[in-house]
Amino acid sequence: MKRRDFLKTASLSPLALLALKAGCARPTNPARRVIVLGIDGMDPALVRQFIADGRMPNAARLMQMGGMSALGTSNPPQSPVAWSSFITGQGPDVHGIYDFIHRRADTMTPFLSTSEVTDGGGSIGVGKWRIPTGGAEVRLLRQGRPFWSHISAEGVPAHLYKLPVDFPPGEGRARILSGLGTPDLRGSQGSFTYFTDDPRSLSDETGGGIVRAVRDYGDGLYECALEGPENTMLESGGKMQVPLKVWIDRTTRGVRIDVCNQRIVLGEGEWSPWVSISFDLIPGISSVDGIARFYLKEAGRYLKLYVSPINIDPRNPALPISNPGHLASDLARRVGPFYTQGFPEDTKALSRGILDDGEYMQQANIVLAERMKLYEHALSRFRDGLLFFYFTSLDLNVHMFYRSIDPASPLHPGVDMSLYGDVIGKLYSRIDRAIGMAMDHMDERTVLLALSDHGFAPFRRSFNLNSWLAAEGYATLADPYSRNQDMYAAADWSQTAAYGLGLNGLYINLRGREMDGTVAPEEKESLIEDIAARLESAVDPQTGRRAVRKVYVTEREFGPDQPPWAPDMLVGYANGYRASWETTLGAYPEEVITDNMDPWSGTHCTSPAVVPGTLLSSAPLALSDPSLLDMGRSICSLLGTSTLPEGGRTVFDDENEATS
Repeated sequence: MKRRDFLKTASLSPLALLALKAGCARPTNPARRVIVLGIDGMDPALVRQFIADGRMPNAARLMQMGGMSALGTSNPPQSPVAWSSFITGQGPDVHGIYDFIHRRADTMTPFLSTSEVTDGGGSIGVGKWRIPTGGAEVRLLRQGRPFWSHISAEGVPAHLYKLPVDFPPGEGRARILSGLGTPDLRGSQGSFTYFTDDPRSLSDETGGGIVRAVRDYGDGLYECALEGPENTMLESGGKMQVPLKVWIDRTTRGVRIDVCNQRIVLGEGEWSPWVSISFDLIPGISSVDGIARFYLKEAGRYLKLYVSPINIDPRNPALPISNPGHLASDLARRVGPFYTQGFPEDTKALSRGILDDGEYMQQANIVLAERMKLYEHALSRFRDGLLFFYFTSLDLNVHMFYRSIDPASPLHPGVDMSLYGDVIGKLYSRIDRAIGMAMDHMDERTVLLALSDHGFAPFRRSFNLNSWLAAEGYATLADPYSRNQDMYAAADWSQTAAYGLGLNGLYINLRGREMDGTVAPEEKESLIEDIAARLESAVDPQTGRRAVRKVYVTEREFGPDQPPWAPDMLVGYANGYRASWETTLGAYPEEVITDNMDPWSGTHCTSPAVVPGTLLSSAPLALSDPSLLDMGRSICSLLGTSTLPEGGRTVFDDENEATS
């Protein structure tokens, strides 16, 4: 089929295409190329709405070519869990990811679920410096065999850009640039810096970033220090820092910033390009390189200067972010520096009021424009095999602007609809252009899939799970005055039977497992039954609605052999509800259910039935109920590999499916 004939076929009506499919058998040759667009958070109801409104014409064409379906998500429907299920074709019992946060039961300390940095050995002292003899190791905690190993093992090229839950990337033939889960240079999932002399902005309530008080030293000069990662070479420890000098001109309302032998001039409301930031480990001998963007909020009576999280510099990565190692620097040379952290949009700065809606959207648009540039480069060089490309923009920005499409949100009345009422629609239109770009690169032996890990639901009311446990007698507070402190500072563990941690996890304080466990193993099952029944009947006194749709017992969902970090129950919240931010870190606020007044107003951390993902395919769908668990096997089948992943089913016509 010639290219122009292929494009004509793509434009046929759904009825004509159905007739064509009925009269033609599936080609016996496997696909030469499969393009997979991983579009985090693409919601099937919103896709259908925007197709009907004519705002996603390329998605409409793709649906006509093959089909569209809701895509079963993971339990819980959190991005690291869902993408791990996509990658392995297995559930948390195999890949080991149950939440963004896990806990070590013997110490009750939380840890990031996807990766860890461990001390690689000892060190020797030279003056005030400690010289490592082993070196730190970064380790991916996701387990299970990724589906692309079947592809690359047979010599078929596999290119995966901004791949979620794959930091650091494993070794092998696949070319991988890591995405979700990649930290910033400080080791966090994104920590901004904000310099100001406005006393109203100085508060301890700025989680997600560092607010630094500065002062004018005279003649408009501010001397600041930008904080970096821990200096593991220094015997006394401490954070590495680089000095900044900021000169303010209050007449022109601009600043000059001197940092690391660079000079940046900004006016109010202006973003800088990427600025190289180099931190000295041992001055003159060893350094760590990062990149950051500066934004000048104000240069009048007060200085208000925002600095983005310091990203790992892809031109000289301090941590492994690609396989092979030179891939990141090769890409940066071709397309320029780019965000390397897994959460590039700075949602925390908006939630904490450091950036307003307009300033946040400027930064989000920078992220998307940069991602599209990288995407265009990836498409232009793709010839054979698998191309996977991941987009964050729908997920993170719908989280922040769901309030604009949800009249029942307590924040909806405060949205300037003339400016932000169509943020989500415009984002879907831009993602539709990405789908169209891939379609322009298709031929008769190319299959295009656009899929998401989950959809979206409103987050109107916050459920304080630990507060509910205390109110129902499953937990006891030793110090009610510290109930809002993190990590159970208020708990009396000798009188506590259960606790919540993370976004969906609920744990039994089990004797012999938890550090101060009180529940005998033989009492565990009946306690779980009791908690689950009472949680599922919990009613929000303000709305009269149930806050929890279903409680899932982990051992029944995934089998009896669960790892020690696995929660005992997964709380599937009802539409409109989610665990509070306080729940995620183990606090006990006074009220059980409160209005969510954070701009983070959309969620998917509910019951999986509430937030299915989306599958759009140029190949006809043979299953009416496809799931993320099926996609790896299906992609391998399309490419004709001789073996297929163990998990999942084949979503497409299995006429040519290889044998397992």
